[in-house]
Amino acid sequence: MADDDAVVLRFGDSFLRKSDIELLIPPNKFNDRLIGFCFEYFVREQFNHSADRIALINPSVAQFVIFASVEERMVLLEPLHLPIKQYIFVPVSNAYENEPTGKTQWSLLVYMRSKQEFHHYDVQRGSNQSVAKKLVDKLQPFVQAPRSKLKFVEMDIPQQDITNDSGLYVIAMVEHLIKEFCECFSIAVHEVLNQEIVQRKRKLIEDLIQELSTTEINADHHLST
Repeated sequence: MADDDAVVLRFGDSFLRKSDIELLIPPNKFNDRLIGFCFEYFVREQFNHSADRIALINPSVAQFVIFASVEERMVLLEPLHLPIKQYIFVPVSNAYENEPTGKTQWSLLVYMRSKQEFHHYDVQRGSNQSVAKKLVDKLQPFVQAPRSKLKFVEMDIPQQDITNDSGLYVIAMVEHLIKEFCECFSIAVHEVLNQEIVQRKRKLIEDLIQELSTTEINADHHLST
């Protein structure tokens, strides 16, 4: 009997099942595997020219880090070589706090080594701040950020009311910031993070997954609009 939830794509260290692909249909929420796939694609393909400067932590790893022991965090994080990365991107989920309600919200935490700051990007400001600060505390020794100088900064970004799209906004924000940091991209975030562009990103991700699952990787194919 065929697997009703078979794996439809393996890419790097990520994989997607049929049920994950179904989440691409609006208004479904993006889960950790879809976000993790996009992160993997950014590092291996779209932004491989900057792989020595950036680290994108898988969502499942980021969620586990909050509860893991120091030894477990070492096993997960040391292979990522975080102390030598200039920009570290960490997806933040409040899933464990909101498990009874099922109202999961994604946001983005970025460590800026040059400023010794963690920047928090949340399209529903305040919803994930407590979780983000817990992650900062757990990550600090592994990014080798000086605790006495370390700052947590809540960033001013466009807000949105549709919680189903928060994972999609995280993907769009990561792509925008890597372009800004590593490619001198100068378009303001307020012009990039709007409902129309983010929804278009959903279709681009669907097309990319379809292409990768049926053909060889096209190095020129990326998620930009």
